Parts: sequence; structure tokens; C-alpha cells
Amino acid sequence: MFRPHDHFSESLHPEFLRIERKRVGIILGLFIFGSLILPVLHYLAPNLLRNFLNQDQFFTGLVFWWLLFCVFELAIYFRLTYAIKNNLLVPKRILILNIIVEFGLPAIVLYHAIKYDYSLLILEYDGLLFYFLLLMLSAMHLDFKVSAGAGLLAGLGYFLVAFWGIEYLQPEDDVVQLKEIYTMRSFGLFVAGLVAGVVASEIKKRVNNYLNSIEEQKEIESLLGQQLSKDVANELIVHRNDTVGHKVVGSIMFLDIRNFTVMADHQSPEETIAFQNAIFDPLIRIIEKNNGIIHQILGDGFMASFGIAGKNENHAKDSLHAGLEIIEVINHLRTDENGGTTRVGIGLHSGEVVTGNIGNEIRKQFSIAGKNVIMASRIEQLNKNFKTQFLVSGQFVEMLNCKGCFKDLGEVHVKGFDDEVQVYQVGERCSCSKE
Repeated sequence: MFRPHDHFSESLHPEFLRIERKRVGIILGLFIFGSLILPVLHYLAPNLLRNFLNQDQFFTGLVFWWLLFCVFELAIYFRLTYAIKNNLLVPKRILILNIIVEFGLPAIVLYHAIKYDYSLLILEYDGLLFYFLLLMLSAMHLDFKVSAGAGLLAGLGYFLVAFWGIEYLQPEDDVVQLKEIYTMRSFGLFVAGLVAGVVASEIKKRVNNYLNSIEEQKEIESLLGQQLSKDVANELIVHRNDTVGHKVVGSIMFLDIRNFTVMADHQSPEETIAFQNAIFDPLIRIIEKNNGIIHQILGDGFMASFGIAGKNENHAKDSLHAGLEIIEVINHLRTDENGGTTRVGIGLHSGEVVTGNIGNEIRKQFSIAGKNVIMASRIEQLNKNFKTQFLVSGQFVEMLNCKGCFKDLGEVHVKGFDDEVQVYQVGERCSCSKE
């Protein structure tokens, strides 16, 4: 947030640099506008600025200080632009120099104007207006101390020039009354700086709260990103208020790590977690690479879907390719505690499922349900009966429209279903997913 620049030795927050650059840009814009409007005013009303512009010494001095200020502000603007573009650190103490120059110039210009015009008239309008514009813009510093300091400099500069002008000109008017008026105006400038500081402080708090909420949201999204896929997160957001489910056609995969319970009983908790991470890390990457999402990770397996959360006409081909990659990876992974290679069971089935956000206002979970989900789970379990690692249903093969790399294991009775189901074993060199 903006806390790191609470001390002048600290660096400015990157977001603050952008705000400061915009503030300097506004001041430059005002100066450029003023530079363009002065000749126009002189042309339209020659008597208005005649006394000033006809005095070469004053005009030369005014141009000098005007250009010096513009060059300084341009240097600050480009310095901030360069720092923002290259992610460089800029110390907050640069604000001190900037404030001194910005609020020192009006005093110098007022001094010359009074001296050469031999009048206090410029203190009535131009001087006050310029100071107030700078004080309003000082709120963009988002720092109470900076705005209060600017108000102090403005009030002090105006006060010193006014009192010098009174002593220098020795006006016939009531001098005591003039001093009271200029004293009150000087105090008013200081109060204006305090008000700008209060406004700046309040804006800073709100900006900090906003940036805090953004960072917290990013942290939550990062954490949820480890728990949910982007597709699931999007479904939860899009259909967060839905009270009914949706029917979607896709492919469902169940995976089980064989003999995991026995392995876990003979391992330390650290070894079990290390084994799970070694197994699941590449498998999760494979599922996501093939446009699938994992709904649940259990200790010894997971349930994944393809074409469910996000529309995908090639869900069957993607799921088959993911399964083949998983088998290939598993064959090269570490061995279990008995020295045998780690084996898995994969079941794939395609069909219509019901999707929806299940839960209440405290917690919701994107879930898929229906007989086809159960069918995919039952097909995975059949791997134990056939001593295989990768089985698919006849319905999946029909949807894939490719039978060249499947071994027909016949029709099998599946628990919970009246009709027998055609089951196929997937060959390790199956090319259907590449067609």
C-alpha cells in the first residue's frame, strides 16, 4: 500500500508514482495553458497587462522563472515516467524538493510583480488563485504532512511578500488594516493546506483499503487456484445464484492408485504425503493440459471430467489422451514399498450428467451427478476383475468413433445397473486420441 513512504527515506509506492506523475502533468498543463493565454489577453486587452509586459526587466525575469519552473516540472515528469516504466525505486524525499520549488516560485513572481508594477493588486487575485490551485493539487500527494507543509509554505510565502510589499510601497491606505487582511489570507492558505491534507489522508485510507482488498483477493484466488480449476471457479461465479442444475454431455474419468492403503500403513506420514505429491503432481498437469478438470482428490485417486465445466466437443478424445499419458507417466514413476511398480486403475465413460453448485451460503461446491458418473466409477473398479489399468465403456467408444485400439472384453454386469455394459480395454499404443 502507501505505508512504505510514511518516512522520507523510504521509497514511493508504484501506484503513488502514477498519481504524482498525473499531478505534475496537471500543473504542466496549467502552465502551458497560461503561456498560451497571456498573449491572447494582451492582444484583446492591451491595457490589462501593458505595465507588466512593457517593462523589459520584469518581462525577462518572468520568462526566466516561468521557463525554469516548466523545465523543473518536465524533469520531474519524465523522471517519474522512467521510474514507472522500469520499476525503479524513487525516494519520498523528492517530494520535499518538489514542494519547495512549486511553492517558492509564486513568491518570487509576486515579488517581481509588486516591485515593477509598484502595486499590491496582484496579491488580490492572481497570487491567491495560483496558491489555491497548487494546494488543491497537493491533495494528490495523499499525505497529510505534505499538504500541511505546502499550506505552511504558501501562507508563509504570501505573508512575507505582502508585508515586504507594504513596507516597500508605503501605501496611503490604512496599513494596519492591510496587514490584517494579508495576515488572514496567509492564515487561510495554511488552513487550506490542512484541509487538503485531511482530504488527502481520507483518500489515502480508502485507496489503502482498496489495495488491501485487491491483494487479499489475489491471495484468495491464488489459494483457491490450488483447490479449484479456473473452469470450476468460473462456473461457481456464473451460476452462483442458480438453484437448479444443468444437463451437460461430457466424459468422466475415475482414477485409483492400487494398494495405496497398504502402502500408507507401512509408511510414515511424511513418506505418504511425499508419495502422493509425486504421483498427483504430474497427473494433475496432464488432466489440465488435456482440457480436463479435477473435481475431487482423494487419498488414493481422483474424479475428473472433460467438457463439463467448459464446452469441449473433443472431450472424449482429450480424456482418452489424458488417460494414456497417465499410464505412460505411471510406468516411469517410483516403485511401491514392496519393490513393485506403482499401478493405477482408470475408468472412462461418456454421457449426460447433471452439474450444479451444491451446498449453502457458507460453502458451495461445483458438483457433477447422475448415473453416468456412477457408471464411470464402476468401470474403474472393473480393472481389478480384469487385472487391467485402463478401461472404457462401449458408450465412450461410440462417442469417440474409433475402435482400432480397444480390446473388447464383452458385456459385463455392473452393480446398480440392470443392463449389462460393454467394456473395452485401452491399448497402451492407442492412436485414437491423435486422430
